[in-house]
Amino acid sequence: MSTNIEYSTGLNPATLVEIGHGGEGRVYEFTDNPELVYKEYFVSSQTPPNPEALARLIDLPASWSVAERKWFETRTVWPKSAVLDHGRLRGYIMNRIPETFSRLHGIRKNPRSVLCDWNFLSLRNNYRSNTNLISKIPNLETSDITQLVIDLAKTIAFLHEHGVIIGDLSGRNLIWTNQPSLYVMLIDCDGFRIRGSSGVNYTKQTPDWIDPAVKGPTNQQSDIYKLSLAAFRAIWGAGPTCPRQASPILKHRPTCLRNYLPSLRAAAPRHNVKPLLNGFKS
Repeated sequence: MSTNIEYSTGLNPATLVEIGHGGEGRVYEFTDNPELVYKEYFVSSQTPPNPEALARLIDLPASWSVAERKWFETRTVWPKSAVLDHGRLRGYIMNRIPETFSRLHGIRKNPRSVLCDWNFLSLRNNYRSNTNLISKIPNLETSDITQLVIDLAKTIAFLHEHGVIIGDLSGRNLIWTNQPSLYVMLIDCDGFRIRGSSGVNYTKQTPDWIDPAVKGPTNQQSDIYKLSLAAFRAIWGAGPTCPRQASPILKHRPTCLRNYLPSLRAAAPRHNVKPLLNGFKS
C-alpha cells in the first residue's frame, strides 16, 4: 500500500520553490532534496482529483521485480506518494526529470533550457532552418529515431501488460535523450489509468493526436494508434500530419527502416502494430 503524506505536517512550504506550471497544477522542487519534485493540483470543488485512482497507480509497481522497477523508473516519472489535505488529494511526489533530457534552445538573444520532447523530432525541419534560433537539441539520424520508437514501444507494451491505459500520448509528454544512450521517458503519468477504472482527473487528449476510430474513452488500442503516429511524425519529420494525409511523404521511406522491423515487432509482440509496421515496409 502507498504511504500518504499529510499536507499540513508532511510538507514544509519553506523548502518548496516553483519550477513550472501547466493546465492542472504547479510543480515545485525541494531545496533540501533535489531528486524529488512535488506537483500540486489546481483543486476545483466541481471536479476534484481522485485519490483512489492515484493510489492505484502508486501501488502498481509493488508487485514487480526489483529489476523491473529499476528499469521502469528510467522510463517514467511515476507518482511515488500522494499528498492529502484532510482526505482531499492536493498533489503527489515524483522523481525529478534527469538533466540529461534538457538542452539549450530558443531565440539567439535569450535561449533557455528546455526538455527534448517529441515535437523536436517531428518539427525538426522547422527549427533547424530558422536562423534566429540557437539550439543544442541533438540532430539524430533516422536509425537513432527508430531506436527511440522501439524503446517507446517496449515501455507502452510493458504498461499495457500491467493493465495501464496511457490515454493522452502526445508530443509534449514524450521526452528523449541520447545520454548515456537513446531512450524515451513518459511524463504526466498521473494522466494514466488502470483499465476498467477511472483516472485521477478528467481524461483529456491532445487534439491532433486523437484516434478517429475511438468514439468513447481512450483505450489500449488508441495508445497503439498514437504510438504509430509518434513513429511516423518523428521518422519523417512530418509535424502534425496524419499518415492518411501523407502519401507523398511515405513514398520516401528511409532505407534503414527495413533493418528495424524485427525489433519493432519484438517490442510489442501481443499488440496490433500493423499500422506502424505497414508504413515502414518498402
